[in-house]
Amino acid sequence: MRIDELEPTPTDAASLEIPEMLLGSVRRHQAHLATLIESLRAAGVDEATVEASIRELVDSYAAELTAAVTQMLEADVRD
Repeated sequence: MRIDELEPTPTDAASLEIPEMLLGSVRRHQAHLATLIESLRAAGVDEATVEASIRELVDSYAAELTAAVTQMLEADVRD
């Protein structure tokens, strides 16, 4: 799958191939973002709350993304 094939398509999506090992994570986080947006709209939250919610989401993803990228870099070195 390519980034520009995601639904909804990210606004700055390049035609970059998403490695198979990241697809599940990308889909899961995209679903979480859609749920977050729905919840924020329904609650009528302010900008500070939006910022805090996004920070929490990004922080939860950081360790998983770092591990995946590190693994990919190590695989490239071995090839």
